Amino acid sequence: MRQLFSKPWLVPALMLLVSALFVSWGLMGRGPLNYVAAAILLFFALRFVSTTQVQSRPASGIDEHLANGGVVVFWRPGCQFCARLIRELGSEGRSTPYWVNIWDEPEAAARVRQYHQGNETVPTVVTADDHFVAKDAETYDRAKAVIRRATPVD
Repeated sequence: MRQLFSKPWLVPALMLLVSALFVSWGLMGRGPLNYVAAAILLFFALRFVSTTQVQSRPASGIDEHLANGGVVVFWRPGCQFCARLIRELGSEGRSTPYWVNIWDEPEAAARVRQYHQGNETVPTVVTADDHFVAKDAETYDRAKAVIRRATPVD
């Protein structure tokens, strides 16, 4: 199941497909609630599209990027906290961190488990000196500040 949902575009695509089904049922006279359900699914599909806009990189480059003053963000598709961080960084801020999808990279998942006592907690923001999870307003602001000061990915 993890491999199936490791592709960031899959969740929005599934939501779009299901919303199209609701619209078609509504057009067949099955009731106006189908349009409401379709609208809700479209809303969430658009929210998840932001996660398709990051370039996930191989785990093999993590240490080199950190040594060069960069920031690594461990993330996974479908994670609402990851999607929020991606949205809050904006289009310019998304290109600075070294994004690593823990569902595509077993080595990265193992590293995140090492940071968090066996848990794959994301988004985990890592610098050469520190690591933390972006989970609330304070840590999102901290992550944005750390990323602004970091060396961009080449």
